[in-house]
Amino acid sequence: MSQLFAAVYEVHSAATGRPSLRLNLVVNRENASVVGTAILQTVLGEIHEISVRGHHLEIDTGEPLEAIVLAGTPSIFAVLDEEPTAFQMLLVLPTAWKDGQACYKMTFGKLFPRLIDVRDGVARAVLPETTY
Repeated sequence: MSQLFAAVYEVHSAATGRPSLRLNLVVNRENASVVGTAILQTVLGEIHEISVRGHHLEIDTGEPLEAIVLAGTPSIFAVLDEEPTAFQMLLVLPTAWKDGQACYKMTFGKLFPRLIDVRDGVARAVLPETTY
């Protein structure tokens, strides 16, 4: 496997009425780093995007198990009150990067902060989109 590759995941909660999350990531296996974006879409159609950074970990359990830990890097000069201010995620992938379990928190708003907390996320790998 290449040392540098794209990984795209869609994360949905088992509960109805919860937001969906799309991760567009670039993984560098050489230094175990991950960078990319997390795009959250609420059930009302609002879309929130935040840059993320993190680490890729291989967990020694006797079976192949990968984990990605991410944190948001919000814009320093955020103009709108509804922009994301924090993001944290743990993604565990037991099946060779194809799918796994995820939990994440996203906070947005400075004047009236809101928190979205998903603890039962199911992550599915999707092929990176190509543009023509």
